Amino acid sequence: MKKLLILILVSQISIIYSYSQNEKKANISVDFSRNNQAISPLIFGQFVEYLGRCIDGGMYDENSALSDKNGFRKDVLLKVQELQTPLLRFPGGTVVKIYHWQDGIGPKTNRPKRKNLIWGGVNDNHFGTAEFIEYCREIGAEPFLVVNMATATPEEASNWVEYCNGTGDTYWANLRRQHGYEKPFNVKYWGIGNEEYAATDIGRDQNVEKYIEDSWMFVKLMKLQDTSIKLTLVGNSIDLKWSERVLQEMHPVCDFLSIHLYSIPSNSGYSTLLSSIDAFNTDFDAMRTLLEATPQKAENFSSWYRFPPRQAPVKLAIDEWGIWDMNSGKGRGDYQMEYTYNWGHALAVGKFLNLFQRNADLIGLATWAQTVNVLAPIMTSRDSSFKQTVFTTLKAYRQNTLANNLEITVKTSGSNDWNKNIDVVASTSDNRNELVISALNLSAQEAIELNIDLKNLPEGKHIQSIQLSSFEAPSIDSVNDFGKECVTETISTIKAKSEEPVHIQLMPATINFVRFKLQ
Repeated sequence: MKKLLILILVSQISIIYSYSQNEKKANISVDFSRNNQAISPLIFGQFVEYLGRCIDGGMYDENSALSDKNGFRKDVLLKVQELQTPLLRFPGGTVVKIYHWQDGIGPKTNRPKRKNLIWGGVNDNHFGTAEFIEYCREIGAEPFLVVNMATATPEEASNWVEYCNGTGDTYWANLRRQHGYEKPFNVKYWGIGNEEYAATDIGRDQNVEKYIEDSWMFVKLMKLQDTSIKLTLVGNSIDLKWSERVLQEMHPVCDFLSIHLYSIPSNSGYSTLLSSIDAFNTDFDAMRTLLEATPQKAENFSSWYRFPPRQAPVKLAIDEWGIWDMNSGKGRGDYQMEYTYNWGHALAVGKFLNLFQRNADLIGLATWAQTVNVLAPIMTSRDSSFKQTVFTTLKAYRQNTLANNLEITVKTSGSNDWNKNIDVVASTSDNRNELVISALNLSAQEAIELNIDLKNLPEGKHIQSIQLSSFEAPSIDSVNDFGKECVTETISTIKAKSEEPVHIQLMPATINFVRFKLQ
């Protein structure tokens, strides 16, 4: 084979990378004869809550010269649009336990101000249901609403469904029309409570049997308003008995079972951060066992419910996930949640998303918590905003992850500890005309030679082109700030023959996507 050259344009200088015999190596075998597993695009969702400056003073600011007529910060909106968010969760989170949706509808001058008993401050409710729906439309996301089980009633939740989705000549649907919205909002995704098991939170359903009893009433009244809505019920990957009981008793009406996965490292070391994400393999193994024991279809569901049971297997809703490195001392703002993410955290987010892809058969949706200022990819000041390092990862994976996960075989030349430096997944398009290898080099010091061997290509197909996109920063401690972005992307075109392995060098601490186009 002719010597392989990778040409990378940096500051208009062509650099030729060759390979040292001493480099660490990883051999990736991609077998197209293996079955695909669909990846839900909803795993790239986001979450916003009345917490600190996430909504007020973040994505929404009526008094800012940077805002549009809706009160949406235009600079923030443009950045959120870059994420191509498919799903947006609201209004919480823990705060949903005191949230009454009627406070956030109609003329803003008539909306009551309420003390935020959970996170502090005052909520003027100017960002309410209609504003949330408008924001979803601006960014092209499906709305995902969570109902209050703690201080509200099933009837209140049912009325919210009617206000959002009602089409008839009924009170709440007509009220929506009076507020200027003739067409229904068609909210498909609804959550029945949030972390109801948490003993330290406001709530009355911290016993799983009580949660099941009360949830049935919420489900019935909400489904009778709109039989097509998809419901997320509260699960728990730590308390498996809770999740098991919810699935046993409510699986006929449970489209998604919620779990929350926050990386909270025991110290601020980079290796500890990565290990904290590896630990979630245990959560997925446990949840897999529970879901495999759950009937794939809801049988013998009484017609007297007057709505149909779920139509597809139960999936996980990881409707809060992210990194909360409380040991670093970098948090600011309310509850020290205005956190500065470095490049090491961005690499860890890639590890998170690779984990999600490997468990694509389990996951129906996921929402990063949260979008602006609070543990967020986007930070704001009064007159500016910037993208944190983790923004790069979230955006790049959204752009480069194809429709289906394809299992691959990875073999390395290093020790067991060194093997953890390479983290690779593969995805294919539905027609198998494209393949993307998503590869992380998590080592801060060593380059890795990646050898990719494509086996059993679809009949008549051969490699048309290969493109490598790599993201890197000066060090794992590098951070972005107002007017300063540390992350760079390089794009190169690779020439190779279909019948021979492709050799690619992964520089230290990089996120890489190798895109094959077949014809």
